[in-house]
Amino acid sequence: MAVQSRTRWYAAKTKAGQDRIAIDNLARQAFQVYYPQFTIKRWRNKRIAYDREPLFPGYVLISLELETATWKAINNTRGVYRLLSFANDSTPSALPIGEVERLQQREKEGRLFLSEILQFRRGDRIKLKVGPSVDQIGQVIRTRGERVEFLMYLLGRNIRCIAPSHTLQLVGGPRTSISAEAMA
Repeated sequence: MAVQSRTRWYAAKTKAGQDRIAIDNLARQAFQVYYPQFTIKRWRNKRIAYDREPLFPGYVLISLELETATWKAINNTRGVYRLLSFANDSTPSALPIGEVERLQQREKEGRLFLSEILQFRRGDRIKLKVGPSVDQIGQVIRTRGERVEFLMYLLGRNIRCIAPSHTLQLVGGPRTSISAEAMA
C-alpha cells in the first residue's frame, strides 16, 4: 500500500518587486519554491528576442506539509507579503492537487509560450491601425523581418505600401485573395 504524501502547493503573495528576494529567502529556509515562467517572443531593436517572464507576477508557489511545517514563518519571510488564504482562520488555502505538477510539466516541455509577433503571410488581408489611412484594407505581398509589403486600394488603383508589422492588424478568417473592389 502506497503512502500518500500530505505535501501540497500553496501560493504566497510577494511584496512589490521582491519576487526574487522572496524566492531566495524561502529557499534558504529549505522550502521548495516554484516560480513559473513563460517564454515570450517579441521584437527588440529590429531583432526577434526571446524573454522569460513570470506567469504569475507577484506570486510564488511553495510546497509544504501544512500540519508539520512552520508555515507561519513564510509570512515573516523577507519579500513575502503572506500566504493566500480563503478561510476565516487565516489557514493557507492549498492549490488543487496535480495543478502545479501539470504546470511544471508544460514549462519543462516548452509549452508555456507567447508570441507578440504577428506573422503575416502572402495573401493575408490586413488593416492599418495608425496613420492617415487607418482602417484601410490591404493584402500582403511579402514580409521582410519587421516590415510588411502590401497592396492597398487607394485613389482608384492598387498602391504598393510598406509598414512595420506592429502597425498592421490581420483581418477576417481564412487567407484568401481579394479583388480591388473588395478592398474599396
